[in-house]
Amino acid sequence: MEYMARYQKLNGEWRIWRLDGERIAVTFHVNSSPSNGKPWLGTILVKNSIRRKGIGTKIIEELAAELKEKGEKSFFAGVPENRQNWIYFLADAGFEQFKMEASPDEKEFLIMVCPLI
Repeated sequence: MEYMARYQKLNGEWRIWRLDGERIAVTFHVNSSPSNGKPWLGTILVKNSIRRKGIGTKIIEELAAELKEKGEKSFFAGVPENRQNWIYFLADAGFEQFKMEASPDEKEFLIMVCPLI
């Protein structure tokens, strides 16, 4: 509950994804972030038993298609610089390296962007 509460002030959308009625994933994304007014992927959690089967990538593709239909040109994500598996996952889903940025507590993040053009 505390995890979800941290995202509440961002005014984003939590979504539960289902396959054949079974809950398979949860995502949170923001349509317009306070930092740059662009959509950002906050989190994506896929059920353990079906990870590494392309579900996460398909979900990101669906979110990206929805955002593109709304006229958005890009979709952002931030990843701690030491989380290589997340960086590879997002790259496989269409994200590209944009820049490095430091958080207020001096942790380095790779900012990635998925072009929607």
